[in-house]
Amino acid sequence: MPSNLLRIQKMLLYVCMGLVAALFVLYLGFMTQYFVLFFDGTMETFEFYKQLQVFNKEAFSIALWFIVVVALLYAFGLARYRPGLGSLLATVGATAVIISRSMALLGVLPVYKRGYLALDFEPMEDYVPTTFVFDTAVTMHYLLIGAFVLLTLVALASFSQRLREGKPLVRKLL
Repeated sequence: MPSNLLRIQKMLLYVCMGLVAALFVLYLGFMTQYFVLFFDGTMETFEFYKQLQVFNKEAFSIALWFIVVVALLYAFGLARYRPGLGSLLATVGATAVIISRSMALLGVLPVYKRGYLALDFEPMEDYVPTTFVFDTAVTMHYLLIGAFVLLTLVALASFSQRLREGKPLVRKLL
């Protein structure tokens, strides 16, 4: 049973790492979809583009924090060991950070999407408005929250298994 929990924990950690990497790449290229608003648009689309840049800067910095958080969990050895108390606390803290920062972005993404859809694209002849990037970001944040909650639950189960076996609260580092 413990080896199954460890395999699930390892798989979930790698899923979290993949989602964080994908979210990082998404926010890295977020503005690429909308550069035409700056070059070929009206003053209204230009103003929206500037607002979107402010959002993208914040979202990108949050994605960088997510990379640090998931790297910390990997450094704590969640892919190799059942968590000790420190690893469990790091996992719970990481999940809290992911949830709080993702919820902040999830509250703002629909506002920007509505603002984008409200723009007048008539002067931009060949431009086809798309909300793919907004929708993908929302989906990825929900997947990330779910993956981190599952990782925390599995780490908690693995930690309790560790305690039932009489192992110490804190895992030896060397």
